[in-house]
Amino acid sequence: MTQTKKRAQLSILIATLFTVLAVLTLLPATPAYADIVNGNTYGNVAAVQARLSTLGYYSSTIDGRWGSRTTTAVKKFQSDNGLKADGIVGATTANRLKVKLPVSGGISYGKTDFNVAAVQARLKTYGYYTGTVDGMWGNGTLRAVLRYQSDKGMTVDGVVGSSTAAKLGITLSKTAKSGGISKGKTSANVKAVQAALKSAGYYKSAVDGAWGRRTMCAVMHFQSDCGLTVDGVVGSGTEKKLGISLSSGGGSTGSTGTGTTSNISDSDLNLLARCVYGESRGEPYNGQVAVAAVVLNRVRSSKFPNSIYGVIYQKGAFTAVDDGQINLTPNESAYNAARDALNGWDPTGGCLYYYNPATATSSWIWSLTVHIKIGKHNFAL
Repeated sequence: MTQTKKRAQLSILIATLFTVLAVLTLLPATPAYADIVNGNTYGNVAAVQARLSTLGYYSSTIDGRWGSRTTTAVKKFQSDNGLKADGIVGATTANRLKVKLPVSGGISYGKTDFNVAAVQARLKTYGYYTGTVDGMWGNGTLRAVLRYQSDKGMTVDGVVGSSTAAKLGITLSKTAKSGGISKGKTSANVKAVQAALKSAGYYKSAVDGAWGRRTMCAVMHFQSDCGLTVDGVVGSGTEKKLGISLSSGGGSTGSTGTGTTSNISDSDLNLLARCVYGESRGEPYNGQVAVAAVVLNRVRSSKFPNSIYGVIYQKGAFTAVDDGQINLTPNESAYNAARDALNGWDPTGGCLYYYNPATATSSWIWSLTVHIKIGKHNFAL
């Protein structure tokens, strides 16, 4: 090919490129969605959407996802309030919206089962929360808190502090609580409560006579709807509303001795506390209770030995037994966790297994359905 021909082809190619560039400059720019300076996280976007919804600028679903409708709403709000209508939520726009960014959400006294359930129960009664009152914090709970704060003219931060709690009419607890029955968590009493709650549509699990997170949450949901104090405790007022008559004092929860601390031997209590200490010291308190609850759930299950000793010392069941940590002296927290589990608190909702996903080596354990994660442990059925 001659040099003249090569130069001619190169000239044609360059001319073509210039033509394409000229056409592209004439095309309208593709509109890019604006965003939030602090990041388009679920909490941040849901907070902005909630506030815009309250103010009448946003009519779509509060879903925590940024899109063209959110951008349009932000721009309209900015324009109406004398701000630069760029669709970007910076500090000025956030302040004008009364949204405190970034939003992570939570409860000032901690996301314990009790505190979360109390918040969910009240928000569900008021029509802000559509999920199950389960005591577990998630996006659904955060979204409901954000919407409630926005509608009530409060600072929208997703955190249930003293002001939001007072507005909801609940008292948060600084310590772990599990609710209960004022006349005692006997098997008969718990079954009567569960059956009544199930009949009323508040309880979906088995009527098994074992007090746990699901029963407590159902009680709190019922109390909220009935205008009672939301404390998870079945006292005379809740008992009357449920239409049941509970037995006072005494009573056994079963022959295995795993229902209350009053009918368990000191040696079994000590062994359970040693298991808790060996397996979960350093974990959050409800995680320690959860470990004890798993032991007791196994005692009640036909798949495992029917005693605390038999469950704990079953071959290969607990690492603390294999490495000798079962022989360490338990601290007060371990004893308290054991007692709370024996008195019916089950943060796992009936789980039979738990493991640390960072250290688990068994391929079988990964096939289980994880019900809840507490601290470093996954609790599974």
